[in-house]
Amino acid sequence: MQDLRNSTVVVTGASSGIGLALALAFARQGAKLVLAARQQEPLRDAARLCEEAGSPRALPVPTDVSDASQVTALAQEAAAAFGRIDVWANIAGVAAAGPFESIPMETQAQLVAINLTGVMNGSHVALKHMLGSGGGQGVIINMASIAGRVPQPFTAAYSASKFGVAGFTDALRCEALARSGVQVCGVYPSFVDTPALRHAANYTGRGLRPVPPVLDPAVVAERIVQLARAPRRAVHVGAPNRLVPVYALAPEIVGRLIGWLGMRFLLHHGPPAAASNGTILAPMADGVGMRDGWGGATQRRAQHLGLLATVGIATFLLGRQLIARSSAGASARR
Repeated sequence: MQDLRNSTVVVTGASSGIGLALALAFARQGAKLVLAARQQEPLRDAARLCEEAGSPRALPVPTDVSDASQVTALAQEAAAAFGRIDVWANIAGVAAAGPFESIPMETQAQLVAINLTGVMNGSHVALKHMLGSGGGQGVIINMASIAGRVPQPFTAAYSASKFGVAGFTDALRCEALARSGVQVCGVYPSFVDTPALRHAANYTGRGLRPVPPVLDPAVVAERIVQLARAPRRAVHVGAPNRLVPVYALAPEIVGRLIGWLGMRFLLHHGPPAAASNGTILAPMADGVGMRDGWGGATQRRAQHLGLLATVGIATFLLGRQLIARSSAGASARR
């Protein structure tokens, strides 16, 4: 198990949400940090908080992860400041909700550039460093999502980007382990209580709300720190990951159910809201904290009830399908 004290850790998306929670979690382990996000002031605030939490030094480096040249400069600054890169965490990400045809393609293309190409940009420079001056050792951690295991209707580009991250991470892991000790790991959380909804592009016509149940970003961050200390292929955080085997057995039934629930949840409920590109095309000053207040005890109970209802319906429909298949098979044998 790797000791993280005085290790060098790069975290992208470090100014808010899971990225900020992760930076603080690594700081408490005594790691030296290089923090990346698009806005300078929130990064400086995050660096100060990390040094107060126990990091020997936290270096803020404003970076747009969709720009390969900026990510290359980020790696160069990290190596120049600390001499090595032990852990690189690709956490930066954005979302867009609404019917696919209603969301401008410019917005969806930039989402993919941030969520998928940004992960590839970070992995590219991290792997180069780890194979070279890193001595063939290190850990690359890529943020995927439950939406990269089970499709998420009405966020099609987001789901596409996360399926892309999942496939890329597994492929790169196999490649890296074939020729080095570099570990490449994926993280698959369900919905997390962060400012992500404020940052998301919204073309639903309604105010966005989280998909239950909602995780605390600190819990996700601690699981990622554990992954850095004892790397493995993937970590899955949150109860909705239990739907993955159900979806694998009956993708058509479960997919239709998720589509119907998504339509009702995103398009037909909630207060009216104007269309917005959120932070996809440009950052905003608002919403740079770790949490966004979706994690109250009463709401968590309601969210778990909603999840149980969803699982129950999915299981019922799956059971019906299996019974129908069994009956058809029996009829054919007769």
